[in-house]
Order: sequence, then structure tokens, then C-alpha cells
Amino acid sequence: MSTPTTLASRLKQRYNKEISELVPETSHFQKTVAFRQDLQPGASVEFDCQLSHESGFSVGTGSVTLNGAVDQVAARATVSGFSHILQAKVSYDLIKRANSNEAAFAKFADGKFLNLVNAMRNREEFIAINGRRGCGTILSENGAGVVVMTKASWIPAFWAGSVGAKFVSFTALTGGSQEAGNLTCTAVDIATRTVTFTSDATIADLTAASIIFPKGQRATTGRVGLLDIAYNTGTLYGISATTYPLWAANSYDVGTSPLTVGKIMEASALAANKGASMEKLVCYVPPKTMQALTADESALIRRDPNAKVMKSGAQGIEIQSSTGNIEIVPHLLIPEGVFVMYPPDYTYILGSCEATSQIAKDGDILFDLESSSDKELRMFSDNTVFCEKPGFIVYGTRSDSLALHE
Repeated sequence: MSTPTTLASRLKQRYNKEISELVPETSHFQKTVAFRQDLQPGASVEFDCQLSHESGFSVGTGSVTLNGAVDQVAARATVSGFSHILQAKVSYDLIKRANSNEAAFAKFADGKFLNLVNAMRNREEFIAINGRRGCGTILSENGAGVVVMTKASWIPAFWAGSVGAKFVSFTALTGGSQEAGNLTCTAVDIATRTVTFTSDATIADLTAASIIFPKGQRATTGRVGLLDIAYNTGTLYGISATTYPLWAANSYDVGTSPLTVGKIMEASALAANKGASMEKLVCYVPPKTMQALTADESALIRRDPNAKVMKSGAQGIEIQSSTGNIEIVPHLLIPEGVFVMYPPDYTYILGSCEATSQIAKDGDILFDLESSSDKELRMFSDNTVFCEKPGFIVYGTRSDSLALHE
């Protein structure tokens, strides 16, 4: 076997797989739906989507007068991918050591490169779920960059790893105006839903009810996510949800009490109303909500009185409903005030490529920096989320805008 001479070749030999296969266990959506390489970078692809049935029926006795054909309605969805790039700086000394021997390279790979991959995959999972809807709504702020997020919009697992990350604040989901320039997260208090920002402009311009977005991931410049499809009431991928009811997802009111398995089953009937029959649906709920659902279901389980060790809890719950099988899964990156169920067989990640290490001109994975002797690693992907049957999607929120577990 030849001796690898670049970090790229060493990585290939160490993992013996594509980077796209190194998906963290927390990235449930990326593991569940299919990736379809139907796009070229900067291009779009079109899908014919059925939005009504053939309706040319005639009824009668004897000689029946025909009413004529009424064709099914199909519309063409136009889907474009969005590039996503992650950069990481690496010191020259670390690179030199990593290239010297296997032990040094293993330390580099596990300590730097896999962290880069995990960061990319976690951000992609967040975007695949939340899309252009932001990562938190400001409940209150103190005029000095310390903000408290609303209970319903809070995503603790996202913010826990976001110190140092870049954000922007806008007064509306689309349109609106930007506040306080470019933001940098400097501190996070998970227990109190508090995030501290600094700004390259006037930090006091942040206001309550504004929405925080990862920089660049907003409106038409950001990828479409599952919740974008769920909340859509206008035109998405060139098709109007107002004109075609099957292109619109379904909204369920959880009420003013915690989410239950019974409510999830009731919500699934909204998908059945639009033709979901004997379909598999995956339902994402926040982790705290999953704990409550598991406790409810555990009370219905008969225990073995002779067992020496009692086991309790579950990683997921499967139930049968009017639509078929529903798999309830806790998802770390969904807001605490939202659940969403979707049909994985009709939902895809479409693009030109999944997350991969971007290759430099010399065939290695390192890029030169003009103003430093350090090098740079990069991850790149180009894709978006698409569902050909949005009518099978259901999302739910509480009418009092609280978290689902409260």
C-alpha cells in the first residue's frame, strides 16, 4: 500500500468512506430522507406535481350523456439548491505534525477534522428543519445586547454550540428591516433562554419581537427547510398553496395544554384529509416534549413483576393512526413550541452535492491564506429540502405561544 502524502489521502485511507457518510446520530432528517443529486451548481430542476385527480365522471342509466374529460391538474415545481460553505483555520505547525505520522494525523483527524464535519452536519440539519424561519424570536432585551428568547422559539441545542457564531436580526420573517448590524454570539444561558450579542453597529437597536437568523440564512438567500414548507400559505417552488389545497400543509392547534399522543393522532387526520392513507409519517417533537409523551405511554405498559431490573423510557414511539404508521422522534433542533410530521417517502434533499471537504487546486483539502502562514479547511454542500406532497405535512403550535411540554 502506498504511503499517503496529503491530508486528503490520509483522511480517505483512515475513514475509507465518503465524508457525506459521516453523519452524526443527531442528524435524523439527513439520515431518514433520500439525497437526490438532480441539480447542477447554480442550476434548477423541475418536477411535475399532481394537484388534483381526473374528474371526467358521468352517471346515468341506459344511454348516458357523457360530461367530457376533466383532466387532472399538474403544476411544475422549480427547485434550486443553495451553497453552504464552512471555513476553519488550521495552524501550519498542526498541519506539519499531521503529515508526519499516523499518530499525529489521528489526533488532527479526531480533534479538528471530525469537529469540522460535525459542525457542518449539525448546521445543515438545523437548516433542513428550520430553513428560513430563524433561530429565535426576541422576548425582551436590555439595550446592551442581552436578549431573552420566547419559549416557543427557543432551540437550546442549537444555541448551546453557537458562541462565536454570526447572526443578524430582522423585524420580520420576510421584508422588514435589519437591526444592529452583524451580530456575534458571546454567551448563552440555556436555563434562562438568554443570549448575549455584540455588534459591529448599534447593539441597542435590537427590539422585542424581532427574529434572529444565522447570517445569510434568510428569505430568498437561504435554503428552504421542512418548516418553511409546513408554514407556506403562498407560492413555493413556483406553485401556489392558495390555488392548490394539496400544495398547502396543515396547521394543528395544540391548545393551551401540553402535547399528547392523542393530539398527534388527531393532527394526523389533517394529512388523511388530503389523501395520506397507509403512509409512514415521521413526527419531530422537542426533547422535553418527548419526555412527557414517553411518561404518558409508560403508564399504559404492563410490567413484569418478576423482573429484577425495570427498564423504562424510549428513543421513539410508534403509533397507528388514520394515516398509517407514525414514528414520533425527539429532535434536538426543532423549536420547543413546534411539532412537525412529514412523509419521508415523498421528501428529499435535492442538490448537486452533500457535505464534502472542498478540494484545493493541488488535490489536497488545504487552502492558502493570503495574510497568514496558517491554512484553511473548507466544507461545501449545495442542496435544499423538497416535498412533492406538502398536503401530507402537519405542524402544530400552542395557541398561547408557549412550549409544547408546559
